[in-house]
Amino acid sequence: MADKIQEPVEQLETSVISAEDLRRLDTDEAWMEVDDGSIIESERDMTWLHVLIIQNLYDLLRPYVSQHQLGWVLMDGARYILSASRTQGVQRAYIPDLSFVRAGRIPPDFDWMGDFSGAPDLAVEVVSPGQSNAVVLPKISRYLQSGTEEAWVIYQGSRSLWQYRRDAEEPVQFNSQAQIVTPLFPALSISVRDLFVAE
Repeated sequence: MADKIQEPVEQLETSVISAEDLRRLDTDEAWMEVDDGSIIESERDMTWLHVLIIQNLYDLLRPYVSQHQLGWVLMDGARYILSASRTQGVQRAYIPDLSFVRAGRIPPDFDWMGDFSGAPDLAVEVVSPGQSNAVVLPKISRYLQSGTEEAWVIYQGSRSLWQYRRDAEEPVQFNSQAQIVTPLFPALSISVRDLFVAE
């Protein structure tokens, strides 16, 4: 798989990257993200626990969001173009493990076969074993700088969640016994423990 996409990725790193380039290079095994104008392969080799956490969080958020008509909860695969221009092309594009976009933010003429121009209101990243904060935290910072209201980082090993808000100086840590609360979803309380339950 890597041999098939390595050559075009290298060619595009020195030129303007378009949203069409990213979609063309996506494969079943890897999706493309962009950081500082360079394409990065986002490998899809998730652990079962990683997938379970995303699925559980989706199942907890989706009914509430749908009932209150708040917007869209999207699982892994939705790409957000955080920074782009006509002259420089796509400078930053990320694919969070899970995201939420408020109702009214998706325009009537939105291309459902393409990527979303702008930041999600909530971006969730599940940290895989061996993945360092040096990789994850700069991404969280860039989400918030681009307009994301909240970003959650879930650590599989410690079974904890860190909540970063654009309007807060410090993140809030929720351990496995805690209940997550957020202004994004008023009156909803999510148990961190429930994110790790296999039924």
